[in-house]
Amino acid sequence: MKNKLLKQIIVYGVLTILLSVTVSPVIGAPLTGAQGNRIQANFMSQDPDPADAGKDLDLRWQVVNTISGTIDNLKFHLDADYPLLFESGDSPDKDLGASAGTNDNQVFYVLHYKLRVADNAIKGTYNITLSWDTGNGWTKKEYPIYIDPKRADFVVGALVTSPEKLIADTNEAKLSVDINNIGKGNAENVKVKLLLPVGFKSSFSYSDEDSLGIIAKDGSKTATIYVDVDENIKEGDFPAKLEITYKDENDDNATYRTKTLELILPIRPAPYLIVGYVNTTPENLVPGSKAQIQINVKNAGNKKAESVSLRVFKDASQPFEFNEKSDFVGKLEPGESGDAILGFTVDENTPEKKYLLDVELRGIDEKNNVVIFRRTVALVVNPKEKGLPYVGLIGGIIAIIGAVSLMYYSKNKMERKSRTKKSRKV
Repeated sequence: MKNKLLKQIIVYGVLTILLSVTVSPVIGAPLTGAQGNRIQANFMSQDPDPADAGKDLDLRWQVVNTISGTIDNLKFHLDADYPLLFESGDSPDKDLGASAGTNDNQVFYVLHYKLRVADNAIKGTYNITLSWDTGNGWTKKEYPIYIDPKRADFVVGALVTSPEKLIADTNEAKLSVDINNIGKGNAENVKVKLLLPVGFKSSFSYSDEDSLGIIAKDGSKTATIYVDVDENIKEGDFPAKLEITYKDENDDNATYRTKTLELILPIRPAPYLIVGYVNTTPENLVPGSKAQIQINVKNAGNKKAESVSLRVFKDASQPFEFNEKSDFVGKLEPGESGDAILGFTVDENTPEKKYLLDVELRGIDEKNNVVIFRRTVALVVNPKEKGLPYVGLIGGIIAIIGAVSLMYYSKNKMERKSRTKKSRKV
C-alpha cells in the first residue's frame, strides 16, 4: 500500500514539474489585464526589451483563473507574424489541461513563450495575439512587441556623377554613391557591387565594385564605381541594384549578410556629337603630301550644343604634322552639322596604310556643362606612282638631245656666217 502511494506521489510530482515548464503557478499580486470568461491574461514582460534582430525573445504572461469549479482543458494559442518567428523550439499552442479556479487572486500561473526575431527585422512595434479557450469559445487579446535591432542597416545617400550629367556614349563615367549605416551596430568588411541594367557596363575589371571596410553606426562612406554608357541608350531613369555584403559586429556567428538596395541611374537629354564624314584635299594622300582634312561634325542629340570645337590627338608614331590641332565649329542645334578643317603634311617616309586618328568633339549644353565625345577618323596614305622615275629619265635624255641639237645648230650657223663674209671679200 505504501509502495502504491509512493508511486502516485512520484507520478504527480513529475507531472507537476513538466506542467510548470509551460504554465507555472505563482503566489503574488495579479496585474490588471484583459478579462475574458473570468480568465485574466496580463502581459508581464519581454526579454530583451526592446527585442533585437536575429535574437531569441522571451514573453511572459500572468494567467489568473477565478472561475468557480474546474476547467477541463484550458488552452492557449499565440499568433505572431513576421518578423516574430517560432524558430526557437516553441509552439504556438499550449494546453494547461484541467485548471481549478480559485477566489484567491493571489494565485496565478506564468505563461511562457520563446520566439525568434528575424535577422532582417526593422525597427518598429509589432502586435501579437494571445487567445485562450475555457471550453466556451476563444477570447483574444493583442499585445505590442517593440523591436529595435542593434545591427547595421543601410540606405543609399547622395549620388554624384562625373560628368555631372550622364548621357549616351560616355566612357568611364564616375559614380560616387554614399552608403549610410542607419542601424544600431557597426558594419565590418563592407563591400559594394553595382548590378547594372541594360545599356551600362563596367569600364574595366572590377570597376563595378568597391570595398569600404568598416562603416560605423550613424556613419557613411562613399563607394566609387566606373561605368560605360552605351551610345544607343535613350533618355530616362534606369534602375540598378546595389548589393552590399558585410559582417555585423553584433552577430555572434560572424556570418556575412547581404542587403540589396535600388539605385536610379538617370540619362538626361543632351547634345550628342558625332563625325558625319571626312574628306581630304588632295583626295589621294601620298608620302610628302601637303593636305587639308575636312571633318563634318553633327549634333545627333536632342539639345543644342554651344561653342562646338574639334581637336585632333595624334600619336607620336603617326607620320603627320598638323599646322593646327584644333578648329572651332560653332553652335549646333539638334540635327545640324558643321565642318572643322585642319592643314597637315604627310611625312616623306610614311608607310602606305590606313591610320586611325583620335579626335575630341567638345561643346557646352544648355546648363553650361561641358560635354565631350571621343571619336576616330581614318586617313589612308597611298604609294607614289611607280612611273615617276622613268618619266624623269626620259625627260633628262630629251633635254640633253635638245641641248646638243642647239649647240650643233649654233655651230652651223656661225660657220655659215663665216663663209658668207669670206665670199664678200673676194
